[in-house]
Amino acid sequence: MKIRSICAGVAAIAGSLVGLAAGPTPTGATSLAARDASPGKGSGASPRVARLTKDDIVAKYVNSCLAQPAKEEECGKVRKDAVEIVKEDLRTLGSSADRTYMPTILKIFKNDDVELRIAAADAIGMIGPQDSDVDALIPLTNDPVPDVRRAVMQMVARGKGPALTVLSQRIVSMRSGNTPDQPPDPAKLGLTVAPSSAYLFDSSNTTLGRVSYVTKGGDAAGFFKSKAKKGPFKLEDFQDKFRYQLQDEHQAFDQAQDAASKQLETEKPPDPKNMQAFTEYMGRIQSMQGRSMMRLSLDMYQPNLYGSPTVYVLEERQIGQRTYPTRYVVLYHDQALRQPGYRLVWTTVTDEALKSAQLASLKEEQQDLGRKKDEAAAKKKTEELDALTKKKDEAEKSKFKKGQADLEKELGF
Repeated sequence: MKIRSICAGVAAIAGSLVGLAAGPTPTGATSLAARDASPGKGSGASPRVARLTKDDIVAKYVNSCLAQPAKEEECGKVRKDAVEIVKEDLRTLGSSADRTYMPTILKIFKNDDVELRIAAADAIGMIGPQDSDVDALIPLTNDPVPDVRRAVMQMVARGKGPALTVLSQRIVSMRSGNTPDQPPDPAKLGLTVAPSSAYLFDSSNTTLGRVSYVTKGGDAAGFFKSKAKKGPFKLEDFQDKFRYQLQDEHQAFDQAQDAASKQLETEKPPDPKNMQAFTEYMGRIQSMQGRSMMRLSLDMYQPNLYGSPTVYVLEERQIGQRTYPTRYVVLYHDQALRQPGYRLVWTTVTDEALKSAQLASLKEEQQDLGRKKDEAAAKKKTEELDALTKKKDEAEKSKFKKGQADLEKELGF
């Protein structure tokens, strides 16, 4: 009875918090883990009093602090206590490993409270998600709050099944924090986004020149084809055609990273007693270390995650002695998220940095061209020699056959 009572309480509080319940919620319908809880040690209260006390906390939060205007100072303590009660109940439901509670827990993700969404992810992780849950879990992976996304990532990793394995590989979260991320304004970045597109937080980084989307029912390929300068290319053909340009950009990016890292090393670290300044400083170091890894990750398109991508070049510019695809889009079918997707890519390094990287790559290109020329000449020479040998063999074979025929004629055969 206790676990059923908890489930009913969580369902009621979830409905109230997300605006699904109509009108004030009765006290009896909002009791959570404490419904059948025993009073604390040293308490003279009866079980009934303890239960009502926690019920009242949640009911006051829902009815007074959510449903009606109230003073912030009045709701601060009530909210904290109410959230702790819901979190306790979610842990109880999760530890039951009973899959029938999954729909109730999933409702919590519609709540604005970050702590509750994280607790809900932990609860589902304890129950153990399965492949049959994937469609319900996919939207949770793109929560605006990094810490919630991280909790969902851990939740998915605890599941079993091939679909969950692919999803786990796809949703690697590299950010943290309780502040919601905000999608960028494409217009400010000079980008054009296809209709019916949804921004992906963990697959995007504007400082790296990579932003990703999934589409629902829209024809992204047709949309970008009408705006393309070149393409479509198969991804491997695009990478081969522009290999030196992509190499130059990668080299310029690494050089900029090295310079920024050296600059950061020259700075004197803040006093650890100044927690805010020290935390910001460490965050800059971690961000610097993670940039190269994230860029590499975003430029990898594993077939099991992205299928067979195609590329449209949206903008080209002459920089130094080469023409660079300074804006392009990679279209694919997102195998884990089960939707068409695309990634808009643009050059973030300076023209001067690209020109500097060209100095080495132009020499490499000339050497490659010379090597290919020599290989082509050697191949042609080999083919000519093979043709000559074949011709000689055929002549000798013909001569032998003629001689044999003449001999047979002389012998009367």
